[in-house]
Amino acid sequence: NSMYATLLMPAGVTSLASIKYKDEDSIIGQVTDMSKIDDVYMNEILPSKMEYNLKYIEDFSFFFDISLMFKTVLQVIF
Repeated sequence: NSMYATLLMPAGVTSLASIKYKDEDSIIGQVTDMSKIDDVYMNEILPSKMEYNLKYIEDFSFFFDISLMFKTVLQVIF
């Protein structure tokens, strides 16, 4: 399973998934049935985050990491 490949990623300060889902709480907050929160996370948010993490593994480079740092700073400021 490709999701297991993301477990090989070193822990870091930021990621493309972190940038794209910086407002993850607002997505989860839209769930009206509290018993469905885990389902929404596991079936909608997590698979998308794993796709971003797989993209990171495929596109890994020093310059990609630098671009992620700049994107992170911009997301924090704005």
